[in-house]
Amino acid sequence: MNSFAPFDHYDPRKGGYAGQRGLQHREEIAIRLISDLARTPGSFLDVGCGTGLFLNALDRSLALSTRGWRLHGVDYSEAQLDEARHLPYEFQQCNVETGLPFADASMAVMFCGEVIEHLYNPDGFLEECRRVISQDGFLLITTPNLHAWYNRLLFLAGIQPIFYETSTRSTHIGAGPLKYLKRGSIPVGHIRLFNRRAVSDLLESQGFSVLKVEGAIFPVLPAPVRAIDKAFCRMPSLASNLVVLCKRGA
Repeated sequence: MNSFAPFDHYDPRKGGYAGQRGLQHREEIAIRLISDLARTPGSFLDVGCGTGLFLNALDRSLALSTRGWRLHGVDYSEAQLDEARHLPYEFQQCNVETGLPFADASMAVMFCGEVIEHLYNPDGFLEECRRVISQDGFLLITTPNLHAWYNRLLFLAGIQPIFYETSTRSTHIGAGPLKYLKRGSIPVGHIRLFNRRAVSDLLESQGFSVLKVEGAIFPVLPAPVRAIDKAFCRMPSLASNLVVLCKRGA
């Protein structure tokens, strides 16, 4: 039996996915929410920054750099960081399962987009986030919703829900007829999935106060289904993705 060390799912040299080329709906929501927080200059950290696309879009939208903000990004993927380092921000490689390379209370705002579902120890990760975020600082996370409207229907049909992976080799395992709709068969490493209640409970257990939860679409759904998916964003507990804004407590 092989042991499983952290794997760079986004290194194309190892058969992984290419870097993201456009903002997702969940990230557009995140920028809107951050715009209300970024009034006094401080330090901002993007955990799972990839190629730096979100940091760059955030800076262009809110002019954070010119307003005195320091922008940081960390990621496990050296392949994506190689692309990110052409941007004028501070990037570091790290395995977030073992900690974040920053001092206590050094970040005013942290963004963790589509990270927590990949972690073996999400409790420890959030504990580390709380250490790094300043008193009354903010954490914004996004994650797939296990209880998305279509996943509830798939459960009833005996089909494994979208986003959930039981194989380390193929996304087709347990997918039934959905395997014909999947764009790729390589798992992206989802090992923890949350519904609205679970992610709120986990954040609160680590000393965060949940301020707002919004729903975001899943962009790879077939076009006729995307309109329905957009409508369900009004009910985050049924939406494809959860965008959760919280504040660090005392």
